Amino acid sequence: MAEGILIVSGGILQIPALEKARTLGLTTYLTDGSDHCKARAHADHFLKVDIRDVDGHAKLAKQLVAEKKISAVYTQGADVEYTVAYAAQAAGLPGLSVEAALNCHNKLRTRTALHAAKIDHTPFAAVRSYEDLENAIKKIGFPSYLKPLDNSASRGLTRLTEGTPLRAAYDRAVAASLYTKDLILEAEIEGHEYSVDSVVVDDVLYPAGVSDRQFLKKNKYAVQSGSTTPSLLPQKTQDEMYALMGRAAKSLGVTTGAFKGDLVVTPQGEVRIIELAGRTSGGFDSQYRKPYSYGIDILKITMDLARGVRANLDDLKPKWTKWSRTFSVFPEPGVVKSIEGLDEILRLPGVRNAFILVKPGDKIAPTSDCAERTNHIIISADSLDELNGLQNRVTETVRIITC
Repeated sequence: MAEGILIVSGGILQIPALEKARTLGLTTYLTDGSDHCKARAHADHFLKVDIRDVDGHAKLAKQLVAEKKISAVYTQGADVEYTVAYAAQAAGLPGLSVEAALNCHNKLRTRTALHAAKIDHTPFAAVRSYEDLENAIKKIGFPSYLKPLDNSASRGLTRLTEGTPLRAAYDRAVAASLYTKDLILEAEIEGHEYSVDSVVVDDVLYPAGVSDRQFLKKNKYAVQSGSTTPSLLPQKTQDEMYALMGRAAKSLGVTTGAFKGDLVVTPQGEVRIIELAGRTSGGFDSQYRKPYSYGIDILKITMDLARGVRANLDDLKPKWTKWSRTFSVFPEPGVVKSIEGLDEILRLPGVRNAFILVKPGDKIAPTSDCAERTNHIIISADSLDELNGLQNRVTETVRIITC
């Protein structure tokens, strides 16, 4: 077997994947459309191929297999499961089927499959033109969400209410689309949101942690401000979430690999699905925090599955329970003048990681999606009270000064 792995997407979340591959003795081949992607320095080899170039990735994967350099195509935390599945299938490597990847990646296909399986009843409509949007609003009503079919992190998403400029929302969603310019309009599901990780092995879904998500007020956009593990939900509700995820996986054709859900618990206690993905969660959740909270190794087991290595389910068995949180501070829009307190917070016990994505001279615009956050701070503690206290100390200390 070739001891190498092709990893698609060079964003910051691929850094832990590259590090994990190295611990497994794998040579890493990283692709991205940018020469300056954040993960490039962590890869053994970098190849400039845009993440949306499925044919380019298929050609590359076949070449690397023919040269006996790789045994897997992989990503995690990035919305490129279709590119990964297409390349792996073309090269004869294990992985999610192309059909299942499309069912997960394309939000219209997801909703259609869930409705057909009677798993979901959220009103939705395909939007292929501005006129479609005007007509769909008459059926779906307000509040509702207009989204690209194939992007993540709330990119291009607008919450529509009476008076929302529809043309601006439509243009925003189209501009954020990746593989297709078609959109989806969905009725709002009220309730608290949760990020649910799972791994499917031989058509059986195994739990990999639930996190409670926190958002800024959703007047127009959906911007996550934090995420906490373990969830405060009763175990019964979490079990319902995994049962729903298992049914959803079957309806979408997911038989192997990571399977992530953004779920809602309504005020009436009903568990509902917002979105699903054939990959691990983003937001540093599966990469850092669920390992911090439980001692599990989601990256290893999913990387093993991508390589055709027999999965070790012990990788998903919790070894302890601790509290962890990712959160962001939101500076005033403007030009970054200075960043203060970073060294101080890094010396605080329990501050595990601090990713500051801006530097003096950078311009910060008002935040309108999760990808535009300027920082991500990860903390852990033995109790929830300690965790909350630590977050307060961090937010009092670190400051991104703008002018």
